[in-house]
Amino acid sequence: MAEARQPATELRRPWHGASDSVENPGVVAIRLHRAEVEALMAFRRAAPASDDQARLWRRLAALREKRVAMMPPADAARLPPLPAVPPGALSAWQKLRRRLGLGRG
Repeated sequence: MAEARQPATELRRPWHGASDSVENPGVVAIRLHRAEVEALMAFRRAAPASDDQARLWRRLAALREKRVAMMPPADAARLPPLPAVPPGALSAWQKLRRRLGLGRG
């Protein structure tokens, strides 16, 4: 015998509205943190010194830049450092900019 379905209003979670508020900086910060963690896990699973690892490192660095731009400087200074840059991940210009600290954030 088929069971009766619950109304959609009973299935909603109390925090469900947070996924709709894309302009809320707190929600954006949580999403960036989650994306950074997922990128870090993918980076660590990739074969060492591969093109895939270089691509994943660039994605990880871009997500960190976006996240640091949203954080207060004191909190950003407490973040753990990114993994070492794999070979072939950065061009000569990007290496120079990184060494001089000329990031976008």
